[in-house]
Amino acid sequence: MLRDAVTRRRRLVLAGIGLCAVVALSGCAAAVPLPGGPPVEAEILPLDDSLVIKDQLREELALPPVDLETMQWLDRLQGELTGDANFGSPSISKDRSTITIIWYGTPSARLEELVAAAPEKLTVVIQPAVFRPAELNELTQRAVTIPGLVPGVHVAMGSPAPDASGITIGIVELPAGRTLEQLGTAFAQALHRPDVPITVEVSGTVVPING
Repeated sequence: MLRDAVTRRRRLVLAGIGLCAVVALSGCAAAVPLPGGPPVEAEILPLDDSLVIKDQLREELALPPVDLETMQWLDRLQGELTGDANFGSPSISKDRSTITIIWYGTPSARLEELVAAAPEKLTVVIQPAVFRPAELNELTQRAVTIPGLVPGVHVAMGSPAPDASGITIGIVELPAGRTLEQLGTAFAQALHRPDVPITVEVSGTVVPING
């Protein structure tokens, strides 16, 4: 009977790429761990327009809070699936009614069981990933930690796309005579993954946070 319930729920929640706009529960640009050490928390300098940031914070604070039952289920979801190469970060809609789970390939039996155990008020969407999330994490780490991967370019940060469709690399400054698009191609070639879309942005210098 449990399996039947899981199957029925699964038919309802499977969805294509780009089903709905959601707000990430955790930061999309998580710190990438350096070899032999823990992840490094950092802030990016210079910051974007402060007025834009204040507006974004104000909008976030105006959203409904995530209730305890949902938070507990999300904690269980991440606790049990973190480490699975196919699992990407879940996100929640602005009205707190829909959870979107990024997943590569066929949903596992454990994922289906967790979806079936979600609070009844939630709609859970399994969004197929273009690339395996763990693979994008590994590419991001290589892009950030290999010195001179693309000659003449100083990498400041990197992060997989929230929907596991590619990666974003932040650089300190744009070298003269080169475009961001050209650098994206150069990084893809240097990583030997021309099939993975790489977006390059000028993020400025990343300064570690003390503590």
